[in-house]
Amino acid sequence: MHLREVDANLLVILDALLTDASVTRAAERLGRSASAVSHALAKLREIFSDELFVRAGQRLVPTAKAQELAPTVHVILAGMESLLRQDKPFDPTLADRDFFVAASEAGELIMVQPLRRHLGEAAPNVRVGWMAGSGEDSIEALRNSRCHFAVDLESTSIPAPDIRSSKLFDDHLVVLGRPGHPLGGKRPSAEDFARATHVAVNALPAYDLLARKFAESGRLLAPPEKVSSVLVGLLLALNSDALLTVPTALAQILEKQFALIRIAQPLDPVGLPVRLLWHSSYDRDECHQWVRGEIAKLVGDRTGSAVEPAGTA
Repeated sequence: MHLREVDANLLVILDALLTDASVTRAAERLGRSASAVSHALAKLREIFSDELFVRAGQRLVPTAKAQELAPTVHVILAGMESLLRQDKPFDPTLADRDFFVAASEAGELIMVQPLRRHLGEAAPNVRVGWMAGSGEDSIEALRNSRCHFAVDLESTSIPAPDIRSSKLFDDHLVVLGRPGHPLGGKRPSAEDFARATHVAVNALPAYDLLARKFAESGRLLAPPEKVSSVLVGLLLALNSDALLTVPTALAQILEKQFALIRIAQPLDPVGLPVRLLWHSSYDRDECHQWVRGEIAKLVGDRTGSAVEPAGTA
């Protein structure tokens, strides 16, 4: 099949299906009938010789082929939109987009929730969703457009130049305990700190980073209490002598809401650079660029220092 035989509108529909995972919602987004979108999907399946989407309950799940196509389709459409309105500046109040951010629970509280509130007035139809993700899982989600940003708290290795990164701010790890904790109000010895019960939260690397720091000093932390979420770790810390290790940005929220206290660390706190990751296919997407700039403003307002907006290089 030659390019001249392909209707560009089919790519618009494919992009909407990749975003909405639903024929009905894609039709609503595009102002078309569900039958027209279904007909276009049938044509797309013929063109690419692949099912592209399979049904799972009420959702359409993209096949491996569709996930492979997603970044390229978006680049093509972003370029076409830029070409057609090259003299018209981007207006966030008119934008209608959905973005997903992959992050741990800590990243959701630190970045995603404040970002939603921040965008509420400036771009009421730019919606931000959260999905659990970290490390290599986030990289793959960025590559197949299951998410559009990732908040990296663990210095994930960037595997190839198609993944962009921008440092948001420098954080460090804080250890929290209940009010009246035996180790509170003093600087505990390394031995007492290591013997204490520590909490390790799944998908949050804080405890692992702390344990690595102690191992490098020749000491080992006691085996931790492993929990599924920050919430479970919080409840354990509030109702026992267990210690919860989290980034400072999250610690500030938990201290304010639950009156937890900081436990002094016998070693220098572990540094934690917080980065924003995205796929290069969104470099010149005007709405994506604008959101990156708003994230930089949000972080700058909170930390009191200017953050360079994530660019296109």
